[in-house]
Amino acid sequence: MKKSILILLLVVLTFGVTFQSIGSVSAKSSKLSHGSPQSVGMDKEKLSEIDKIVKEAINNGITSGAVVLVAKDNKIVKESAYGYAQKYDMGQLLNHPRKMKPKTIFDLASITKVMGTTQGIMKLVSEGKIAVDDKVSNYIPEFAQNGKGAVTIADLLTHTSGLTPWQPTYLHANNSREVLQYINKLPLEYETGTDRRYSDFSFMTLGFVIEKVTGKRLDVYLETAIYKPLKMKDTMFTPPEKLNKKIAATSWGNPFEYKMIDDPNFGYYVEEDADDFKRWRDYTLIGEVSDGNSYYANNGVAGHAGLFSTARDLAVLGQTMLNGGSYGKVKLYDEEVINSFTQPQRYGQGFGWELIKEWYMGELHSGEAYGHTGFTGTQVIFDPAHNLQIIVLTNKQNNGQLESGSYPSTGSLSADIATTVYESMDE
Repeated sequence: MKKSILILLLVVLTFGVTFQSIGSVSAKSSKLSHGSPQSVGMDKEKLSEIDKIVKEAINNGITSGAVVLVAKDNKIVKESAYGYAQKYDMGQLLNHPRKMKPKTIFDLASITKVMGTTQGIMKLVSEGKIAVDDKVSNYIPEFAQNGKGAVTIADLLTHTSGLTPWQPTYLHANNSREVLQYINKLPLEYETGTDRRYSDFSFMTLGFVIEKVTGKRLDVYLETAIYKPLKMKDTMFTPPEKLNKKIAATSWGNPFEYKMIDDPNFGYYVEEDADDFKRWRDYTLIGEVSDGNSYYANNGVAGHAGLFSTARDLAVLGQTMLNGGSYGKVKLYDEEVINSFTQPQRYGQGFGWELIKEWYMGELHSGEAYGHTGFTGTQVIFDPAHNLQIIVLTNKQNNGQLESGSYPSTGSLSADIATTVYESMDE
């Protein structure tokens, strides 16, 4: 009798542990679905205040339109569109502006760095094909020129490499091969590791590292290794023209970049004359990446900018991160890799990811929040402590420039939305 009870107890304990483990794995790989705010402990009325916040920003001319998505505990509790996907054409108010929709596709600008290039690096690290401490010159030997031989992948990911923040590569290069040659010849602006200076060139270089390791063009690798397995059908570089009606319009040509080159008081110093460049766009951009270095010099595919996507697709990839690297039956990353990339590394920067940036994340985050912004008016915020994601996509450039030549910031809009989301939580 005692023996039978002991056997029964062992069976129960064994299967109990097994079932518990299975349940744990399932929870960490759950897919997104729609749910009510109440189902995840959020106040519906408080969450609805986001509508007023966004509409006020639109009325104040901050942006032409926006899409906001909020998901908690794998439940999409808000997915709303506001305003217009295109309101102006080269400064002229359209007779029939095109309405924003939840599935509108956006030029993500620098969110490419984290939802594109960093994802590729995380995938390769998870597979043991590269390590963040590897020297860049291990994969691109010519990169070692002019004192760059010791620069590592980690240096690039944390913007501490010493590479210049920005220069108009399209004044020197006509394609990605020539861009890489240009970068290889560059000297460092400061000693590696002694400062953090946000650098598009660091992420252009990371894109080239991915290409060297995989033997595939950056967009092809990301599509086959990450986006396609997750069924992110609206995420791509260089979208076809047939999708233009689904894509939010951005700037009226490239007046901001022209000013970056032409005006020495605008914060940049470029020796060349902006008027010597003969390929400036003079039309409203729809489906073409706004960033000049991506469009003119890299044909729309670059490690720092060029990715287009929807809020829903970004939420799928965001949930994959929050799940620890899995989504449904798809396993992309080791959880340890995600944890490493989203922890402080240098100067408060993660590997690729920005950490605890209150100017667009608000002040009520858990302290574990990570995210990024894009110049076109895009923001993503992920908070693993709350299994929470906040995605704010706007097309602020379609409203045109301010008198200063800059565009309005959507950081405070994003922060206000994030604050409202946190205030709606019962926790």
